[in-house]
Amino acid sequence: MKRVFLFLLALALLTPVTSYAKRAKYQVVEVKNGGSIKGTVKSTKKVKDPVIPIKISAKEKPEDAKKTKETCGESQQALMYVLSPANGVKNVLVIVENVTKGKAPAKKDLIIDNLKCRFEPLVGIAYVKAQYVVKNSDPILHNTSLGKMLKGGIRRTVYNLALPHKGQIIKKKNRVSGLIDVKCDAHAWMRAYVYSTKHPYVTITDDNGNFEIKDLLPGKYKVRFWHEGFEEVVKEIEVKAGKATKVDVTFTKTRKPAFMSRI
Repeated sequence: MKRVFLFLLALALLTPVTSYAKRAKYQVVEVKNGGSIKGTVKSTKKVKDPVIPIKISAKEKPEDAKKTKETCGESQQALMYVLSPANGVKNVLVIVENVTKGKAPAKKDLIIDNLKCRFEPLVGIAYVKAQYVVKNSDPILHNTSLGKMLKGGIRRTVYNLALPHKGQIIKKKNRVSGLIDVKCDAHAWMRAYVYSTKHPYVTITDDNGNFEIKDLLPGKYKVRFWHEGFEEVVKEIEVKAGKATKVDVTFTKTRKPAFMSRI
């Protein structure tokens, strides 16, 4: 009985600490002589970028189907595997995960445009407390659904916005951090990905697969490399004051993203 009591007492004492850790906020501080991480993300081999067939719903009226076909075309390049001649991978999210303090995040809204039956940008960064600015630049109805991607393939809807008119704009406050999946329920091939962050230590690889994140406080971090068409990679790194830490990553395995199962 005494052992049970001591166990319960220890559990009670630990619970507030755990709860506080989960609630801990990102602390903005002045970063002097911070370090950086930089590197290149590559694929072990060339991967053929798929062509997505565009299927018009039989439920659409003939005039609506014609307008959709004129706007969207009959197919489009997925732009999922965009590789440089040296196999550098574009559009990889590079996320420093266990950051508790550092410089202030940008006060910048993320514009998500429905343009020619694609979401622009395909991969973006959003900042908590800034706004999503969702646009429809097409003359057809789109719907923009943003959902947080949870473990086990679960998707929790954050916003589901109907944009039936060309030129329509909807603004929404960004309150949810994490990896966000963007889809259009009217057009199954449309997709995009957003990383919503409370800190500025997230970036996206360029056309050659290069990236750089500056002004990190010295310390040990986990860096997550996420791409829709490759198995993600996580690296543990150490950042030293005033120095650049080289972090090169090679993707070895491809994967089928969820949107490919919808088309």
